[in-house]
Amino acid sequence: MSSRDVMGKGLLSRFTAEDGQLRRQQLEGFARYTPINSTVSLVNSFITVVMLWEAVPKPALLTWLGLIWAFSLLRLHRWQHWRTWSAQRAAERPEPKPVRRATLHKAAIWAGITGLLWGASVGFDPYLAPDQRLLMAIVIAAMAAGATTTLGAVPLAAAAFVGASILPWALYFAWIGDRTHIGLACFALIMTLAMLISTSIVHRSFMEALRARRQNSLLVEQIRDERSEWLAISDTSEAFALFDAKDQLLLWNENYRRILSLAKDQLFRGADRRTLLRSCATPVSVVSGEEDLEQWIERQLALGRNGHEPQVEQLSNGRWLSSIARRTDRGHTATVHVDITALKKHEEELLATQEELRLQSREVQRAYDQLGLQHRKIEETTQELRRARDSAMEASRAKTEFLANMSHELRTPLNAVIGFSDLIGREAFGPLGSERYESYVKHIHDSGEHLLNLINDLLDLSIIEAGELQLLRETVDINEIVKLCSQLVCSQAERAQVTLSVTGNPEEWPKLCADGTKLRQIVLNLLSNAIKFTPAGGAVAMDLRSARGGPFRIEVVDNGIGMRQEDIPAVLEPFRRLSPAHSANYQGAGLGLPLTKALVELHGGNLEIESKLGSGTRVIVTLPEDLSEDDDPQTQTANR
Repeated sequence: MSSRDVMGKGLLSRFTAEDGQLRRQQLEGFARYTPINSTVSLVNSFITVVMLWEAVPKPALLTWLGLIWAFSLLRLHRWQHWRTWSAQRAAERPEPKPVRRATLHKAAIWAGITGLLWGASVGFDPYLAPDQRLLMAIVIAAMAAGATTTLGAVPLAAAAFVGASILPWALYFAWIGDRTHIGLACFALIMTLAMLISTSIVHRSFMEALRARRQNSLLVEQIRDERSEWLAISDTSEAFALFDAKDQLLLWNENYRRILSLAKDQLFRGADRRTLLRSCATPVSVVSGEEDLEQWIERQLALGRNGHEPQVEQLSNGRWLSSIARRTDRGHTATVHVDITALKKHEEELLATQEELRLQSREVQRAYDQLGLQHRKIEETTQELRRARDSAMEASRAKTEFLANMSHELRTPLNAVIGFSDLIGREAFGPLGSERYESYVKHIHDSGEHLLNLINDLLDLSIIEAGELQLLRETVDINEIVKLCSQLVCSQAERAQVTLSVTGNPEEWPKLCADGTKLRQIVLNLLSNAIKFTPAGGAVAMDLRSARGGPFRIEVVDNGIGMRQEDIPAVLEPFRRLSPAHSANYQGAGLGLPLTKALVELHGGNLEIESKLGSGTRVIVTLPEDLSEDDDPQTQTANR
């Protein structure tokens, strides 16, 4: 059997396996003419109704026309849906899905229903004149003749339309029974048979065209594969050869001839692999008598059959080769011979330096051991530091919990002290009896409030350090906050004989999305702190500035006692007070500025201090521009 016969047999088997794909092409050929068939059916039915309008009862005529139009439009709708679905499937899956026979049967049913509607026009015959009867016969014959061509891709569909459209007329003519109508019935049957034969011829031609196109496509694909194989191996530096299932040469490159020392006339398509191995350069193992030439040839032929590892050997031409073979999906054997002569020379050089590397390895091992000892020491130190860190964190948590618990426990009695002292001071239940009691009660009340404020600051700072403070964001008017805070510290400024002023443009500030309580606490802390450390006759000024698209700045400036530049970081730490602040004239625990700084940073802002000893202090609070309600109109609760 020739190679062409083998290839043809393979193609036939592939066609058999792909019957579903051929049916898909049949269905596509059927669907291609669906718009034409439906349109012709719509137009011809309309023309028929116009021609028979005066002869046939109008209800029957309109009913028939409505059925044909409804069915034709339904077919067009289903054809459009099928076309869209096929396009989507083609985009998702490049390989089209095979079509079952039942799908073609459905197409035949659709065609049969259409033909049956046209065949139902036989009911108009009793009302028709001879010329109108001739018109109907021409229309039915034309529709059936067109179906043999347009529906020929699915012969069952074409036969269903032809039979359903013509046979009712043939049966009707035969039922009338006179000689003329019997002749017309026979003519209709003969025409039906001729159209079915024509349909078979059209279908056969269609299928032969499909098979020819598929065979040509497969041949082109095979040629392309062989060409791509050749292009892939022609430029490789290795010696490559491809043999068929009978070990006959199919493809090779120039390096195969050069590396194996073969003559040009020995290499041709169909050359026997065993003969080529006998003619190439002999291995050194054969020359030295370690093995027979036939044994070496058998070892080469066995490469790739049972998953053998590559063979490395030296040929008599001085080359070292690494040989490997693999089976392809087509049953071919691909052999590759790699020239590793340069690698063997490098191997000798490496062997020469192996002893030196071994000595260096010992030195490296000793250094590695020393590094191991140092690493263990570092690990021990790291463990100690980790334990110390854990202890510090535990102590910090314990401190935070203790401060929070103590603050909570102290606030209850302090509230009672402040409340009762306030009742006594206001003489709610009668006079005290002595003026000295009034000063005592006032002192108790002021001390209680001072201690309660201190505890509240301490509790807030503890919560901030624990990372559990929650900012309740809401719409805030900075102008109202400034007015309220100014009123609250006004009495403090009067007692300290300090002038308080507010400058800037707070009324031009937009609404802020911030925690209003914490923002008031920031402003109050800054003002009260500035008033506290400003001597009598001094001045405290608060300036508020904002620029469109820029940050918000709150500056509090005083001309009080001031501080040195190097002392500024200390005052921002909790419980740190400078020497002048420890005097009796400046009460406090050193929590105001650290708490204020923490609250500003929770809002995403920054607090800076500029001061000079004896010349006053400037505290600058910068809030980010994204606090503007124009940028973030939704109020939210942010956990910081």
